[in-house]
Amino acid sequence: MAKIRKCKLSWEASDSDHVIGYKLYWSKTKDVSYDSKYIKIGNVTEIALPDDVTLADGPVMFGVTAVDKDGNESDMTTIGEPYQLHVPKAPAGLSLQPLDEYKLVGEPKPEPNELRNVTTISPEPNDSEDALAQAIETNGYSPPAKMKYYDDVGYRKIP
Repeated sequence: MAKIRKCKLSWEASDSDHVIGYKLYWSKTKDVSYDSKYIKIGNVTEIALPDDVTLADGPVMFGVTAVDKDGNESDMTTIGEPYQLHVPKAPAGLSLQPLDEYKLVGEPKPEPNELRNVTTISPEPNDSEDALAQAIETNGYSPPAKMKYYDDVGYRKIP
């Protein structure tokens, strides 16, 4: 099933005082007539083509008539040339192949917003993790419920 862009069709209003709405006609040939498929569209001068108007590959011709309260219709106004819809051919040969590279998956990295306005603190070698957490909190940052600490080699320490 292809995906096609919706279209908007517009026209100038009838200058008759008795018009209560319009009819939109369409045909998959180069000619559109009162025998073609149609929908009643109310008293508007533009419409996004509804899903009832099937646009398939090939030409589609449109026509609009004004309708009065008794159901009488005006002459039909048609577009200059049929609308040509061409859905591109789908790509072929889709395949998936493993590479020799690997991606690490696991815990996500912290978002940059989480670390905003934090002063870098270099603890003394004798300071405990509690003292480090206390120093961080006094600088206006309160850590999440489970804080993860890393030593200088990169090993994770969980309190």
